[in-house]
Amino acid sequence: MDICVLLVTFNRKADLEKTLSLYESQSYKPRAIIVVDNHSTDGTGEMLAEWSRHESDIKHIVVSMSENVGGSGGFYAGMEHALGLDYEWIFVSDDDAMPRNDTLEIISRFADKHPELVAQCSALCGAVDAGGHYATGHRARINKKSIIGMLDKPVSPEEYEKEFFEVDFFSYIGTCIRKSALEKAGLPRKEFFIYSDDFEHALRVGKQGKMLCIPSAVLCHADNNPYSKEASWRDYYATRNVLIMYREHFGSFAAFRRGCMRRFTALRSINSLKMKVISTAIKDAKKGVTGLHPIYRPGWNPTKK
Repeated sequence: MDICVLLVTFNRKADLEKTLSLYESQSYKPRAIIVVDNHSTDGTGEMLAEWSRHESDIKHIVVSMSENVGGSGGFYAGMEHALGLDYEWIFVSDDDAMPRNDTLEIISRFADKHPELVAQCSALCGAVDAGGHYATGHRARINKKSIIGMLDKPVSPEEYEKEFFEVDFFSYIGTCIRKSALEKAGLPRKEFFIYSDDFEHALRVGKQGKMLCIPSAVLCHADNNPYSKEASWRDYYATRNVLIMYREHFGSFAAFRRGCMRRFTALRSINSLKMKVISTAIKDAKKGVTGLHPIYRPGWNPTKK
């Protein structure tokens, strides 16, 4: 397989340095590593400038953003850059998702073992280990039986015992996207800023071919949950974007309403400020509003007026 790795980073210099070293030491080497620096302020830019000058069999590419455009904008910029290069597969992941030494080798061996199957694929995913258990939410299927709740259903842990399984959704942690499929599906929605850009993109990439998860290709990553009882600027994007995805891809107000009901069902015990943030997100989703909200953005302090 002809693979380049794409990472997006923001102010996680120590994690990024470790992650880069793990890709450099893979038993199956990528041809290139692309790092999108989302205008970091912790010395990441200087570290990457030095890293880009290192002599290596792996090409080092840095894409520096002039402002923090969020994960969505970062992956958009990185994939746009990758489309201009001559690599068949683009392995996208986070700056703090640590691959095992053989992660890329396992994906490559799978492609060699099942060439006819992989020829039909638009994406091949690894599995996410969150401290001894699979973070199953990173690989999901459309939940066709849902009446109230999410339209995406995580794949059960039992299926991770298989050699592979098919998915409808992927996260950007350890997913290998075929370049030709990306060209047809288009780039991520940068205007989402953060959250659901990967799941929405997966629905478009999946129209170009099968998407498979290979559980033995493992990356280690904390099982971060964007939802908590306390109000956060992140609540706005986590709610708004998934509802926009429901409406646009599932084509009915019922899908939109279903997502709204799930959000409010989960909010019965939270404070009024968090409810206000999510209510604003629901209203904006219904209007199709995207981009950065004038209030709910990184650095927003809910304790200040």
